[in-house]
Amino acid sequence: MKIAYCGYDFFHACLNELLTSEYDVYRVFTFPCDNRFNFNQYMHAICKKHNLPLSEERIDDDAVKELEAEGCELIITAGYKYKIPALNGCSIRGVNIHPALLPVGRGIWPLPWTILTGQAQSGVTIHKLSETYDAGEILAQQQFSLDSSERLESLSAKAQLLATRLLRTVIRDFERYWENALPQAGDVVDWGMPARQHRTLMWQNGVEELDRICRAFGKFGCFGFFDHRNWVVYGLSAWKEQHNFAAGSVVHKTNTEMIVAASDGFVTLLYFEPAPE
Repeated sequence: MKIAYCGYDFFHACLNELLTSEYDVYRVFTFPCDNRFNFNQYMHAICKKHNLPLSEERIDDDAVKELEAEGCELIITAGYKYKIPALNGCSIRGVNIHPALLPVGRGIWPLPWTILTGQAQSGVTIHKLSETYDAGEILAQQQFSLDSSERLESLSAKAQLLATRLLRTVIRDFERYWENALPQAGDVVDWGMPARQHRTLMWQNGVEELDRICRAFGKFGCFGFFDHRNWVVYGLSAWKEQHNFAAGSVVHKTNTEMIVAASDGFVTLLYFEPAPE
C-alpha cells in the first residue's frame, strides 16, 4: 500500500513505525514550525535517513490529484496543521490520528482542554478523514486513565506512545478496520483552540484552578500579571493557606522564584519569563 504521511514531530514515532515495518511510505508532508514550541526536526531527520521527499507546502486539490496520479492509496495525517481536501470520488483513502476520545475532544489542540475540563480519561482515535474536522468514522480507539496531577507533557507522552501502538495494530489489518469503521457515537464536544483567557492565571481564583491551568499548558506557558508586569509562566507549585494578602500581590521573592497570593493560598512561581511586549 502506497502511503503519503502528513504530520510533525509530535507523532513522529508513527512515521518511524511505518518505515521500520517496511510499509511503502513514499512521500511526507509537514509544515513550517518555530522549533521552540512546535517541531519538525525529527521529520526532517527521518526523511533524510530514508531518502524521502519532504514538503512543507500545504496539500491542496492539485496536490491530491498529483498523489492520485502517482498511485498513492492512503493518506495518514497525524497532527497535520492543514485540512486535507475532500477525497470524495478519489481513489485515495485517508485516516487521521487524533489524541482524544472522539467525538469528545474535536479540535486542533485537545490536550490542554483534557486537563482544563478535568477529564478522568483520554486516549487516541484513528478515524477516516471527513469534510468536517475530526468527524469521520472510527477505525480504532483506545483510552487511558489520567492522574489528578496530569501535566500537558505527561498527557502528550501517553498519547504518543499509544498512537504508535494503535497505528501498528490498524495498519497490519487495515482493510478489516476500514470496512468495519463505525460512526462516532455520543455527544460531540468541540473544544477548539484555547484562547488567551483560558491560559491566564487569575489570582482571585483558587490555587487548584491556577495549578490546573499551568499543568494544562506546560511548556507552552500560561500568562499572569504580577510584580507590575505581564509574565509567561511554565511551572508553579501551589498550596492552600489562609492569609490577609491581596490576591495577585507578590509576598516573597527568592533568587529564582516569586510567591504570589491567590484567593485561598499561595503560588510559588518556579519557571517564568517576561511576556513579549
